[in-house]
Amino acid sequence: MRRPEGRHGGEKRTALGGPVAIMLCLVLLTSLVSMPFSALAETLTVGSAVQVTGTGGDGLNVRSSAATSGTVVGAEKDGARGVIQEGPVASGSFIWWRVQWESGVMGWSVDTYLKVAVPNPIPSAPTALGATAGIESVALSWSLPEELGTAPITAWRIYRDHHADPSTLVATLNVGDQGFDTRTWTDGPMLIGGRTYWYAVSAVNANGVSDLCEDVQVVPQVAPMPIGVFFLPPELDFGGEQTSLILTLQNGGSTPVTFNIILGASWLVGVSPATGSVPVSGIQRINIGVERTGVPAGTYESLVRVTCPTGSINIPVQMRVGMIQGIDVSRWQSSDQAGNPLNWAAVRDTGFQFAYVKATEGLNITDAFLNVLAPGARSAGLLTGVYHICWPADHTAEDEAAYFLQAAGQYIVPGFLVPVLDIEPRYNIHGAAMVRWIDEWAGAVRAAKGVNPVIYCSASVAADLHKADPTIDGRYHLWLAGYAPAAQPNTGGWGSWAFWQYADNGTVPGIEGHSVDLDWFNGNEQSLAQYVIGESSATSYSLLSAVMGNGLLSIEPQTKSYPAGSTVTFTARPAPGWEFAGWSGSATGAANPLALTMDDNKSVLATFEKSVDPNQHIITLSVGSMVAHLDGQVVTLDTPPVIVSGRTLVPLRPIIEGLGGGITWVSETRSVEVEFNGTTLLLQIGNRTAVVNGKAVQMNVPATIMNGRTMLPVRFVSENLGADVQWEELTKTVTITVSSATVSGGTPTPQ
Repeated sequence: MRRPEGRHGGEKRTALGGPVAIMLCLVLLTSLVSMPFSALAETLTVGSAVQVTGTGGDGLNVRSSAATSGTVVGAEKDGARGVIQEGPVASGSFIWWRVQWESGVMGWSVDTYLKVAVPNPIPSAPTALGATAGIESVALSWSLPEELGTAPITAWRIYRDHHADPSTLVATLNVGDQGFDTRTWTDGPMLIGGRTYWYAVSAVNANGVSDLCEDVQVVPQVAPMPIGVFFLPPELDFGGEQTSLILTLQNGGSTPVTFNIILGASWLVGVSPATGSVPVSGIQRINIGVERTGVPAGTYESLVRVTCPTGSINIPVQMRVGMIQGIDVSRWQSSDQAGNPLNWAAVRDTGFQFAYVKATEGLNITDAFLNVLAPGARSAGLLTGVYHICWPADHTAEDEAAYFLQAAGQYIVPGFLVPVLDIEPRYNIHGAAMVRWIDEWAGAVRAAKGVNPVIYCSASVAADLHKADPTIDGRYHLWLAGYAPAAQPNTGGWGSWAFWQYADNGTVPGIEGHSVDLDWFNGNEQSLAQYVIGESSATSYSLLSAVMGNGLLSIEPQTKSYPAGSTVTFTARPAPGWEFAGWSGSATGAANPLALTMDDNKSVLATFEKSVDPNQHIITLSVGSMVAHLDGQVVTLDTPPVIVSGRTLVPLRPIIEGLGGGITWVSETRSVEVEFNGTTLLLQIGNRTAVVNGKAVQMNVPATIMNGRTMLPVRFVSENLGADVQWEELTKTVTITVSSATVSGGTPTPQ
């Protein structure tokens, strides 16, 4: 319990008896009154920055007046900071100061637990973060922290997420970077117009990192469609086991349209073609592939950027690894506020593949819209099931099972999903008793319909059930309700989970004006089919196709499924500089075109390889990546490329040596000597003047040492060795092209 003014004395003192106590009090009071306030206050004055100290965790009371009889308006813990506004005032054997605390509390406190504040070694959070929406971009600006710390600020860290409390670091501005001094930064154009983003910024100095500033929310503007072009589909959704999808460009203009495709994430691979031209009234299909191998289960969002001379636009991309999305609904989502019924077609077109509908609750509640929602979802093509909410403390399991079967039995038949037992929110019997109730209810449903239900509950309830009977997870599949951000739900000790209700406030097209429960299924389309009652063998088959390398794969006909025995024709078209290498998966060899009979589910991979060009070598390096490529072969770097003062510095030793050159470190002069086919470059650490074949040449940025490795300015070194250097801003990638003439001893031109 908090004491009046702090733990070690304050107003509360040890009792002294009789005249001794009276005399001592008189002496103390006389001495206090006779002493000047400046002596009482020591170094405290109006305007002093102060902090609380020595309360032992009890805190310092803040009162409405300079007296122990004043109302306590707040309490400040050790370390709390404020600024003295008024005082000192002697009252009740204490010296009082009126302080404006950073918490917002204003009031009077004794000086026993106040001291002049020591400056924080790290900055406080930046202030006044603002965000201005642009076309598929956001411009940020912020102000200095109120407390700058005891060392200069050396960096700003910028965070972004699709939710409040952003935690994903997307950029760091260091001293010398553009925007560092002005405290401005632009995110984009690799954003999705119309989608909400949250941002926050922290400050960094030599002592540490500040807290994040208050986050801001902003919605980038939607980019206009490039003139003459429209896309099908407008979004790419890699659900189930899909490894590639087709993005269609159609030219509806009056002139040919050239295009360039940029992928926004490392798991997006194999775009084909990456560049090209669409003739008037023509169509170009672009194959976009994703990498699933080794990727943890979860949902991944990114974009594909399409740039044309008439404009650019970002196409949203979503990949679900090992999970399929669905919803669960009841009468609350049956219609919008205007009375329009739920639009199941819109739900399906958004990408949801299954829906569970509330059927019954207890012994006397049947959802009023059960016989509207369940048939509607089924007719729209969604896998549909029903669920029952139990009242185990009020009714027997047999009675509730009978009531559920009577009301919803027509939806527990072949073609529907297995039913679900919802044991919340009335979880009022626990442990072994609840396990017995579940077994009795499930047994009645199995006896009537021949199906085993799924159990829906929270992680804490799942843990209670599993503790009571560790074998329960061998009898039932688990549907978890848990809304904390995570890649996987907490199973409460169960070995696995089947469904996960990860949000109860989702927004779903077609269900306007209502929050919707959003769910994941833990598996692909084939494993979800195991939850369909009486699923019969397929009369049609699915086809998965993918491209490795740079080329286009055309499929005729191209549909979602193929009748048994039908024929599909594949044609591989390599991009310029590439050649078709062959098929793998359900087909082998190099026949092109390829005819394939659909007598099972098929997967086909077309592999393209870069044509061998003896006249050049190509090196690619990306900022922040320790993997470079030399003629398509991986080269591991000692440290990743970085950007300093707008110039890219890279550890060039493995690249130069890979091309047959040499790099020598001269410790006496702290210099690097690069020799490559008759050309010699001498660069000294920290010196902007280099020597190329004996001639002094100025550089924009000198060589430097980072992480114990020598970093060289890539453009300066490459161009002075006769190579061509290209920079891709969006992906922060350097491409160096070295011709055979250079490698064999051509003469470069110093720049």
